[in-house]
Amino acid sequence: MNPNTSTKTWLRVALALFGVFLSAQAAWILLAERQRLNHIRPPVDGKTATISIAEQDKSKRAASLAVVRGDLWAESAFAHGSQLWIDRAMELDAGGQLNAEARTTLTRALRYSPHRGDVWLMFAALADQYKWSEYQPSLLLKMSYYTAPNELALFPLRLNVSLHAKGVIDDAELQDMVRRDISVILTRAPALKPALVAAYRSASPQGKVLAERVISEIDPDYLGVVRAECPQAGCSRAGETSSSIIPPGSD
Repeated sequence: MNPNTSTKTWLRVALALFGVFLSAQAAWILLAERQRLNHIRPPVDGKTATISIAEQDKSKRAASLAVVRGDLWAESAFAHGSQLWIDRAMELDAGGQLNAEARTTLTRALRYSPHRGDVWLMFAALADQYKWSEYQPSLLLKMSYYTAPNELALFPLRLNVSLHAKGVIDDAELQDMVRRDISVILTRAPALKPALVAAYRSASPQGKVLAERVISEIDPDYLGVVRAECPQAGCSRAGETSSSIIPPGSD
């Protein structure tokens, strides 16, 4: 057989196999995308949580089909987190099936997309709310700060968790991170000031002290506004009784 003919034959076979591979990959991607009608983001209030729940089954199927796509596992995690957010009865069962599914989707999302600051934050919020003893909210929060320090969309929930979660206030590095978020809100993102008030309202006593100290250093006049919008007695009761990750007044 002519060497040139043999080379051309092998080249055609290789190209045909490559074409089959690309076709299979395209079908695999499109099959997963077909299940994903809407992009799901971390729930920031009851309304967005309800919308995410409607896509829960589809987002899980899409992630399962794609296997290694961290973005799809992240959306599935947000949908499961939304269900926990809405269903207050689940707070009584931290080891229940829905909690287990939420942890599974979160860990898979981070396995394939460890750069997702929103996933780290959702993990920290749920770990704090449902007392997942095997995870430390403070460490998860740090990863959210490391991976998405300037993503303004995360500031409301991140401040809410930072000022509420146990152990955060004792960490000097996290205190600096919280101080930076508050500083950005007061000096460059005034539209997020209501979120700061909401986070203060649901903060732990130690979290309130930290928030007041930082606000007084940056904008002393606004501290009076925060206290006026959140009378101390009412805020104390809210902080003691609320276990929701939803910032009060954000609906």
